[in-house]
Order: sequence, then structure tokens, then C-alpha cells
Amino acid sequence: MFIYGLGSCEPKEEIVTTDSKAQLEFSTDSLKFNTVFVNTASASRAVWVYNRRSNAIKITEIKLEQANPAYQLIVDGQETTQANNVLLRGKDSLLVIVKVTIPATQDTAAFIQTDALSFLVNSNQQRVVLVSYGQNAYFHSKTEITTNTTWKADKPHVVYGSVSVAAGGKLIIEPGSKIYFHKDAALIVKGSLEVKGTVNKRVLFTGDRRERLYAAVPGQWLGIKFEATSTYNYIQFADIKNATFGLWAANPDQDETDYDLKIEQSIIQNMFETGILSHGADVQVTNTLITNCGQSAVLGLGGGNYNFTYCTLANYTVGFRPGSVTLLLTDQLKVADRPNQEYRVQLLMQNSIVWAGKHNSLIAQDQIQLKNEAGTTPQLQINHSVVQTKSYQDHPAFACCDNLLNVDPLFKAPIESAESNLLDFRLDSLSPVSNTAVATPAILKDLVDKNRHLTTPDPGAYERLNP
Repeated sequence: MFIYGLGSCEPKEEIVTTDSKAQLEFSTDSLKFNTVFVNTASASRAVWVYNRRSNAIKITEIKLEQANPAYQLIVDGQETTQANNVLLRGKDSLLVIVKVTIPATQDTAAFIQTDALSFLVNSNQQRVVLVSYGQNAYFHSKTEITTNTTWKADKPHVVYGSVSVAAGGKLIIEPGSKIYFHKDAALIVKGSLEVKGTVNKRVLFTGDRRERLYAAVPGQWLGIKFEATSTYNYIQFADIKNATFGLWAANPDQDETDYDLKIEQSIIQNMFETGILSHGADVQVTNTLITNCGQSAVLGLGGGNYNFTYCTLANYTVGFRPGSVTLLLTDQLKVADRPNQEYRVQLLMQNSIVWAGKHNSLIAQDQIQLKNEAGTTPQLQINHSVVQTKSYQDHPAFACCDNLLNVDPLFKAPIESAESNLLDFRLDSLSPVSNTAVATPAILKDLVDKNRHLTTPDPGAYERLNP
């Protein structure tokens, strides 16, 4: 082994070794990027480079082995295509950051971009593999849809800013479509929206950060809003995740003969505020799970008509505004500089579950609240449902009709655990509420299209795994 500066007064950690066996160590042997949309920068990935020796090491060059233009380097804080003669002191470390921007291709399916970080030390080459999964997409930026328009499922859709469906226009979303929203983006519906998912081709609405770290982070985009002119909206087999609000229905026509928004066999999950926010709208929800919302799973202001059949409203959010009520309906909406919007609340609930379990080891006693601030009388029909409530346990609409009050439904996995990060709101095999719903001839399937029991089905969005 030869040492530069032998006999000098340099500290040992600054004396450069020329040992041909000198090796660097890395925090990882590969950097993998989840699927990245073409022509959009992904999140960066970092690798730490360690010199475990007492003496310094001179890294002759740090570069991309194949010079793949999809990748960009930042070495020790400096953006570069190649760094030369980098001195790494003894027992010191170096941060190398890699960014990826994948150019467009003709591919409709995901494709792979590869390269490697190459480090040359004393004629020895070491490498860290780079792997990125790229995908072309349809990009929508501040778009207005004025006629009947179909979004195809052959490529993902990425929304920047907002997409607006004008009054008289209609947006149809094909089965299997995936819609990704950039920060603060939204879908604004003044006309109509038809989401045509199927059991095997569900439609996804979520944020455009596709790294695993963001898989369940709320507030990544705004949500889907239905304006006052919007009618005949239908959503089936859709997963709406990680927004500020899931669906905001602001079309209060006070017409109970028809529902402006119908939702079936869908999941609304991980909202920063609410799953469904209504300003006096008419909303029908069937076989749907709404869970983990920062405020309420369903918040209806200014009256409206609400019909929940075979639904699970389970706001189990831990440590995130836990005092919120899962289902909150009021007959008054206060709007600044305008008269209050007032209308009675009509709630029809059948074969559903409203539950939030425990927060901070305290039983959340009331997960439903009805406020008549305008003095109207709510019209309530509740039957064969499981409701967590103290205030309404003696109310005629709740204390009848085979409702189960304050009986824990025993979901399989309502809260993420160290063993599994998968939530499961099917009923456990020991659930005391199993087989307590009433058969509904018009609804023979559950959220995932499993057959309902013909005589004694389960309440909530899911029929049990082993009925």
C-alpha cells in the first residue's frame, strides 16, 4: 500500500491511499424508481457512499455508466453529468442523488429504463444499479370538456390544475382507467360524470406521487366537485384516494324524486377532510366503503337527501382529528355574504355500519349527529344497521327496526398493524353483527361483486369471506 504525503504533517484521514484493494461501501446496491410518467420529474433517490478506511480515498470519476439521458446526478450538492477526482476523507461519507425524467415513447404499457452509477477508485470500478419504470400518459392541464367525451383506459391520465366538465357536457371514464392528479388539481363537474368501472377493471382516482411513501398520504390533490348545474352523475367500481375531499356535491335542487349523485361498489379512503361533502345535495350510496377521513366520512350541510344501503362508514383515523363525527348532517349551511341555505335532512339507511371504534383508548361514543339548526324536522328511516351512538340510542328511528346500537362489528383489520399495512373492513368470523341485515332483492352483490346471502346477508359493504 502506498500513501500520498508520507512523512508530512497531514492528518491521517486526509492522506490519500493508492491501495488497489481500496473499496467504497454504499447504502444500497440499487436505486429503483416506481412507475414514472414520461416527461415528468419523479422524486429523487439518494445513495450514501462511505469510506470505511482511516485514510482518504480519491474517487477518480462518478458517472452514469450508459449516459442514459433519463437520469441526472447531484454529487455533493452539485448538479452534474460527471464528477472527477472527488476526495472522500477517512471515515467520511458522500451523498449522491439521482433524479429521473423519462422521455416519451410509443409504448402504452409500462417500460423499463436502466443504467448504473459508476465509481472508479484506484483503477477499480464499483457500481450501483439504476432501474426506472416509465409509462406514457394522457396529460390534461386546465382543460374544459364541453361535449360528450370518453377517457380511454389504454394509458393513465394525469391532471394538472383542473379539468372542468361544462354544463351540458359529459365525461365518461372507461373501465380500468387510472386518473392521477397533481398537487391541488381537481375534477370540476358542471355537467355529468359517468365512471364505468367493473369488478375486474376498477377505476382509480389518486395523487400522482407513485412512490410507496405516498401510498396512503391524504391531501395530495383536491378531489371531485359537482357544481349546482351538475346532474345524472354515476360512479361504479371506483377507488378514490388521498385527496382533500373525495366527492363534493354542491347541487342543492331540493328534489327528492331523483338523486344527482349515485355511487356503487366504490371505496373512498384517506381524505384530509371528508369522504363525501354535500351542500344540500341528493346522494345515493350503495355497497361502498368510506374510511380514514380527517373530519367526517360524510358531512352534509344545508339539508339534502341521503340514502345509504350496504355501506360501511368507518372513520378509524388514528391521531388525525379523532374527535370528528363519522356521519354528520345538518339542515343549515351558512355562506358568507349570502342567505343561509336551509332544508330538511332526509336520511334513509339500511344494512349499513357507522362505526369508528376507539381513539386514544377512549370509546368514540357518537359517530352520527343530526343538527336541526334551522328548526326543520329530519326524516329518518334506519333499519338493520349497526350504529355507534349514545345520543340516539333511545331515538325512535334508531331503537327499532332491528338496528344494532353500540355493538362492535369486529372488522378484520380496521387499523394498520406492524404485521400488515392492509386494511380489511370485512367482518371477522366471530362478528356479532354477521347475518343481521335484511335481504334486498335489488342488491344481490357486495362491494367486490361477491354474492350476498339470499336470506341473512351481512350489513356493511362486504359480505363475509367465509359466510
